[in-house]
Amino acid sequence: MGVQQQQAGMIVFVGAESTGKSTLAQHLAQRLDAGFVPEIGRFIWEEKQGRLTADDYVEISERHRAAEDAVVSQTSSPWVFVDTNALTTLLLGLCFGQVTEPVPPALLRHADDCRTRYLHHFVCADDIPYEEEPGVRENAGWRTHIQRLVLEDLDRRGIDYTVLTGTLEQRAAKVMEVLSSIEQDREITRAAA
Repeated sequence: MGVQQQQAGMIVFVGAESTGKSTLAQHLAQRLDAGFVPEIGRFIWEEKQGRLTADDYVEISERHRAAEDAVVSQTSSPWVFVDTNALTTLLLGLCFGQVTEPVPPALLRHADDCRTRYLHHFVCADDIPYEEEPGVRENAGWRTHIQRLVLEDLDRRGIDYTVLTGTLEQRAAKVMEVLSSIEQDREITRAAA
């Protein structure tokens, strides 16, 4: 997309487990030689074998944000592709019962920041085969339940998003279409400044 800009824009992929977020974000980062931020929560989940506390979820959101900031500061690409964000971290913590009321203020703040932190949210649909991963994912029914909650949360927060369906290439093509539109809007804004 050959665009000059001061700071890369973060594009985030959200959705339930086993919806292709990691695969798509990595694919696009490699294809566009762009920045990539993996799902930090997965590493902590695996390290602690799924036994997390509310403080762990705060740590996940803080470490994820720090990783995002580091990649944005180091990339020369106009884009940084992010696998998951604090909205999903909070939602999963609540669904697993590992985060309860009152929710830690830092976690709420990080989730609220998602409204303005990212240029665009893409929701990876649950139309791909469910991949069983012992100790990390529940089951296909759980995935469908979480997917519905993700969409409801984005709607409730007034966050614009695009749902991605189909094959990896179909999803990537839709992302490229949306990014092209975003870049056109950014160029108009820069020209008007």
